[in-house]
Amino acid sequence: MRAFLGIDLDPEVRGDLASLSEAVRHAAPGWSGEKWVPPDNLHLTLRFLGQIDRNMAEDLVARLSVEVRAGESFVLPCLVPAEPVPGPRRARMLWTRYEDPEGRCAALAATVDDVLAEFGIGPEERPFVPHVTLVRARRLRPFTCPAEVWATTTCSSMSVRCVTLFSSVLSRSGPHYDRIAHIPLEVR
Repeated sequence: MRAFLGIDLDPEVRGDLASLSEAVRHAAPGWSGEKWVPPDNLHLTLRFLGQIDRNMAEDLVARLSVEVRAGESFVLPCLVPAEPVPGPRRARMLWTRYEDPEGRCAALAATVDDVLAEFGIGPEERPFVPHVTLVRARRLRPFTCPAEVWATTTCSSMSVRCVTLFSSVLSRSGPHYDRIAHIPLEVR
């Protein structure tokens, strides 16, 4: 299966981000025809795995359960409602970035990387940035959005209580994500 590890979103956060996406689509019509992420697929990726088999998935979940369970749940405050990446003149995507003031999400991503190394999966080449992708552009394009859009939309803080193993099934209408396993953090 094609898989990744991520943080699933609470329904409230998912609803806020769906509303934000809708507001941005209307305020930035040049982006309306791009590949917007459906609300059910919104998530924060910790690490893309690529193709793995079911046995590896089971072993990976068992190993992550030991390491991840040792960490405490935490909250990520929303930092930027919709940020063009890599920049406003030539964006390839828009994402909502989350602040990681105590470095707990980065530490969780590092724990995931350490466990993946045990399975022969090398480290991610790009630095980890906690974010939720809202839309991907087919080509680089400029992004501008009126300031009043940010005044009328909400970007909720995100509770991180578990790591989720997702499978990604590709289709002509876009990917569909199935939640395969939830690996809880300790709640305190």
